[in-house]
Amino acid sequence: MLAKLAFGNMRKLLHDYAVYFLTLVLGVAVFYAFNTISVQGDFLRGDVGEMLGAAGQVLDGVTVFLAVVLGFLMVYANNFLMRRRKKELGLYQVLGMRTGQVTVVLALETLLVAAISFGVGIALGALLSQVLLFVTARMFETTVQHFSFFFSTDAFLLTLRCFGVIFAVMMVFNWLTLRRVRLIELMGAARHNERQFVRKLPFAVILTVAGLALIGVAYVRLTRDGFPTSGSAESRNDFLITTAMVIVGTFVLFYGLAGALTALITHLRGFYWRDLHMFTTRQIASRVNTTALSMGVIALILFLAMTAVTTGMSICGTINSVTRQGIPYSASISVTPAGDSTDAIDLKAEVAKAGVDLSGVGRHASMRVALIESELRGDTSAYQRMSQLTGESVPKGYEHVVLCEAVGISDYNAMRSLLGLEPVSLEDGHYLMLCNMDNAKGFVNKALEEGFTLDVDGVTLSPERSTVIDDASAVLQDSAGGLTPGTYVVPDDVAKSITPEYSAIINIMYKGSTEEGDAALKGLEAALASNLDGRAAMVGVQTATDVLADGTSTTGLISYMAIYIGFVLVIACAAILAIQQLSSASDASASYRTLSELGCSERLIFGSLRTQVAMAFVLPLAVGMAHSLCALGAINELVSVLGYSDMIGNMTLGLALFALVYGGYLALTYRMAHGIVRASVRTTRRSL
Repeated sequence: MLAKLAFGNMRKLLHDYAVYFLTLVLGVAVFYAFNTISVQGDFLRGDVGEMLGAAGQVLDGVTVFLAVVLGFLMVYANNFLMRRRKKELGLYQVLGMRTGQVTVVLALETLLVAAISFGVGIALGALLSQVLLFVTARMFETTVQHFSFFFSTDAFLLTLRCFGVIFAVMMVFNWLTLRRVRLIELMGAARHNERQFVRKLPFAVILTVAGLALIGVAYVRLTRDGFPTSGSAESRNDFLITTAMVIVGTFVLFYGLAGALTALITHLRGFYWRDLHMFTTRQIASRVNTTALSMGVIALILFLAMTAVTTGMSICGTINSVTRQGIPYSASISVTPAGDSTDAIDLKAEVAKAGVDLSGVGRHASMRVALIESELRGDTSAYQRMSQLTGESVPKGYEHVVLCEAVGISDYNAMRSLLGLEPVSLEDGHYLMLCNMDNAKGFVNKALEEGFTLDVDGVTLSPERSTVIDDASAVLQDSAGGLTPGTYVVPDDVAKSITPEYSAIINIMYKGSTEEGDAALKGLEAALASNLDGRAAMVGVQTATDVLADGTSTTGLISYMAIYIGFVLVIACAAILAIQQLSSASDASASYRTLSELGCSERLIFGSLRTQVAMAFVLPLAVGMAHSLCALGAINELVSVLGYSDMIGNMTLGLALFALVYGGYLALTYRMAHGIVRASVRTTRRSL
């Protein structure tokens, strides 16, 4: 009997609150699908597959974090539904059921919902993971090999554990709710209004202004100070204060917003008394007033989701740009002598000794990079001296940059020739500056215009030209960084006189295919390290293929995690809002029925409902988006230190994700609320 009752209740709940069940299904599906990343690696290129296997461990930690957030929101939604069912639960006890029996019914309902949603979610997740495999391959710029249907036991067990805990917590909260509430409270729940956080209008307006003021001051602080990059305790404390101001300001704003909206719209008398605007205003104010806490939480979580997705996409775009900028050569070979070694290393001879014929691989050029010891160990950096000379502030993020590398003009022109660029001239007593970082070029050019001088072991050099060289030759060797904040090109005699501490570099342009060139250099790094044991502090062989693959793997993983985090958080927030609006529509059905009986048209009734649902979704989204835009400005400034940032250009995927999920929940919620109100209105009209 209890099982039959629980099954009937579950069917009713699934009909009235389909978004709740849909959210559980989507949550299970997304958790399972995204955590199959380790298994997906079995179908991708070897090195990508190995990287994805390691990434799976990182994703497990992200999944636990998201499970906590999703669990919190789902428990809140479940408790929200329980409050709406208090009269029903009280009726069971009036009819003779004991509290323990009602608890069993609730437990059976939860288990049935859990079993069905988990089963459907896993089935959907299994299908989604097959599609996600091809999306993953595209993210990591590789191809799927030997595809076949797969199922991940590890992802299944992880999803089962996470949602098992969520459902168990729901059962405990349901039991506590029923145990703590008296029968008279259950039966009278339908007549109880939600607690009003703010009652008096002037106080509500003051709270709204205070909330906006706190948020505004926090925005100014973040725009001025940015994110803490110096590592000092003071900057971290300032950032924590700014964060606290945003959080407190958000909750204060929502606590006072209902009264402020009412005050504003009631003063617009021509608007307020037209159609159902008065009714709509009061309904919106009531909904905001009773859900102020949850709206504040949702706004902050939406802020986190939007910032995570957009920042992830922006960082990926930046890394991709920097990586491609950093591989002008087919391959680079480099060696740095050990600190106690005084013997120069003939890198060409060592490469030949390792069994590689550079002439057979392709065109190549050698370069010796010297370190200017006075710059390396000086009290003030070159950028700081440039700032003193020009009066311009050092670009943010470059305060501790040290410019100490120098190359001879002959070696540099050999590199330019390798790249197909025209050689440059350099007079004695002068130097050239290589710099390809967008944020720094203007600052350095200003210093060069002012005649910034360089001292090398007592020899003073002045700039040959008033602008930096920022073409492909500014990159001395293939690397994932690909950025040069400043490298000096000096006369050959000056370069040779600099301290013997240096790096030797050979850059290569393949004469054959990339595959043949990469194959010829395979194993060279290990051979050089073995031959130079004790003489070299660092040996590196970087091919453009390897650098690009490493960069693609990094950006692919960041994109993967950003989409995962954003998708789960948006689903959870949208589900909470949907359940709240459906419950409110059900509670207000009597009011809509009264409006219909008074002769109000369905167009006005459904227009009012549409406005209410839209405002409930838009208000937390607007606050979260405002927070996100401010944060993204500071993040963009931080990312642009790398020399490139296109925050707007990389927001497309994030905006599409939000439009699809959030907009989809908004449309679904309105359609379901529309059905509830329509049934109430048309039932009344039929009876009339």
